[in-house]
Amino acid sequence: MGVQFVMRITFLLLLTYGLAEAAAPPMVKPNCPEFCGNVSIPYPFGMTIADCYLNDWFKINCTGNDSSARAFLTRINMEVLEINIINPYKNDSYIILEPSIVRVKMSIIISSNCTSTGPSNGGVNMKGGPFYFSSYRNKFISVGCNNMAVMTGSDPTVLVGCNSDCDGKTMIEREAKCSGFNCCQTTVPSGNQVFNANFKRKDEKNEGIKKCKYAFLAEEEWFDSNITNPSYEVPLLEYVPVALEWTVSNFTTMSSTEAAERKARLFSSSYGVKHYYCRRGYEGNPYLNTGCQAMDYPV
Repeated sequence: MGVQFVMRITFLLLLTYGLAEAAAPPMVKPNCPEFCGNVSIPYPFGMTIADCYLNDWFKINCTGNDSSARAFLTRINMEVLEINIINPYKNDSYIILEPSIVRVKMSIIISSNCTSTGPSNGGVNMKGGPFYFSSYRNKFISVGCNNMAVMTGSDPTVLVGCNSDCDGKTMIEREAKCSGFNCCQTTVPSGNQVFNANFKRKDEKNEGIKKCKYAFLAEEEWFDSNITNPSYEVPLLEYVPVALEWTVSNFTTMSSTEAAERKARLFSSSYGVKHYYCRRGYEGNPYLNTGCQAMDYPV
């Protein structure tokens, strides 16, 4: 009987330890909602009251009810699809120089001579905020005939662009890869908070400047997986997913002692923006006082 009693106590202790270990670390401040619909809203993002988010750049407006609710970043007026806090030791898809990501829906805002969409309604300017267009995850894409599209951003000395043509060779294989036939794509510069684009003639003889064309940013993985024939499908799109890197370093700093207590590490992006993530073997939210907690996964 004594042996059985000891075994039962041991089992209960192990069970209690396992449940405590399995509990996820907090991602929001106390008494703050964690979800808007199916979207997790970790601090410094937040809803409801000002204390739930760091400042207005991180304020989420949640519209609708239950699982159908939609989250919007009010300062940039974009719908949120997902918010991630980087954990490079647990998620292999992250690059060590890349800050955390918020995926948003961005309108296809730059067009020319397209009657279905009306006139172009300008670009996006996020200067002064915590968001940067991800150069790792996005592509600058343009769809149109005999077209030269140029992307302009925060730095007027940095211009990127691509060319597309329509030479009568209806090669769907080329178009599907967006490799220059009626669709082209190129890399997005890092550290960019402004997006705009314009269209230029490839030469003085062609009439491509008078035809419908689009220029926009989109997540490369989404575009490659969902768009087969850009010339047919892009005109039907209103929004596309875009990845924004985010950081809090513009608004708050953490002392080395505080970072150590939270089990957090400081790193800088390729363009010098600082961000925090949990140390190896820990998981959670380094921006909360509770910080990162030890987790049971290989270190």
